[in-house]
Amino acid sequence: MKGRVWTSVYLVVLVWPVPGFLASAPSPGLIVPAAAGMAGFVVAYLRIAWTALDRPHGNATPYALAALYGCTAALVPVLGEMWVFATSYFLIAAAAASLPERALPAMAALTLVADTLALLLLGKSPAEFWWIPLQTAVFAAAIRAFLRLSAANRALSEANLEVERLAVDNERLRFARDLHDLLGHSLAVMTVKSQLAAKLSDADPERARAEMEQVEELSRSALREVREAIAGYRELSLSGELDGARRALDTAGVHLEVAAEPLPADVEPVLAWVIREATTNVVRHSGARRCRIRLGVAGGQAYAEVRDDGRGPAQSTATGGTGPHWTGPHGNGPGANGPGGNGPGGNGPGGNGPGGNGLRGLAERVHVAGGTLSGGAAEGGGFVLDARLPVAQAR
Repeated sequence: MKGRVWTSVYLVVLVWPVPGFLASAPSPGLIVPAAAGMAGFVVAYLRIAWTALDRPHGNATPYALAALYGCTAALVPVLGEMWVFATSYFLIAAAAASLPERALPAMAALTLVADTLALLLLGKSPAEFWWIPLQTAVFAAAIRAFLRLSAANRALSEANLEVERLAVDNERLRFARDLHDLLGHSLAVMTVKSQLAAKLSDADPERARAEMEQVEELSRSALREVREAIAGYRELSLSGELDGARRALDTAGVHLEVAAEPLPADVEPVLAWVIREATTNVVRHSGARRCRIRLGVAGGQAYAEVRDDGRGPAQSTATGGTGPHWTGPHGNGPGANGPGGNGPGGNGPGGNGPGGNGLRGLAERVHVAGGTLSGGAAEGGGFVLDARLPVAQAR
């Protein structure tokens, strides 16, 4: 509505030739056609302009543009030079609004030629009206620039909306990945401890009670971590994850060896996720009896390596700097590594549930930090997961 009001207000310019026309004492037989012609001009222009507010360059009645130029030409002998001056802007604006942008230069040239011929037919010399064709050219250039600017602003607005949408989608995926990583480890350990407590309930009630107390502690810890993740400020501790790995693997009957060197503080949170996900897979899928964790810095890269002596993967997998991806048709999912595979989902990138959500999410996390994650068969059997982060980039 506001655009239509302003479009209508601009038409006040058309009154400029009226005083000169009335000063010539025209007859009623001339006033009526002049008024009808001006009314037709106004109706045709508003039809084009109002349509363009909703559908730019898509005027539903292209005949309105022809009517606009026809009314202008018909009134030139009656209203004279000031009518040519007053209508130049409206003709260019109507052409720009109703036709594709590529047609604007041709319509501007047509308008300029028409104005020049009309003024010559009125008996004016070029020295008297040179500024009117110049004005028409300036109007055309200004409107073309305005159209380009409007198109650029629309494209920028659409791009900003797309960026916002992608940011929301990425944040949703990040949160889903983090929630899976947070709960997957805790729930896996709680399951193992609950099964152990059930087996010990008759043979060793005290041990069974201790295991269930640890299950309760783990559930409280998992709840706290989920709350922290929702609050958006959680960050894993590498030392805490090593302690959790010792407890989880000890419960599962897996002997753990740790060889850790000091690491830059900036890479510890990402490598803590590697330790969490890798030990969760060892507990759930590997059937291993031994597990070894190595942490350190070599060749300008911080690394975390988790190796077990379990059933191992069907085929090696890797992810590189071009983005997280796992090679191989199915990773180490059901059916891999012999009959039944390596547990539900296996111990490789295809594991950890349908589609390998755990290791896929871990690969994405490492890739975002500028590192690489690789996994595959270890020498002598078992599975090895290796993450490397460039120390300088991590800082």
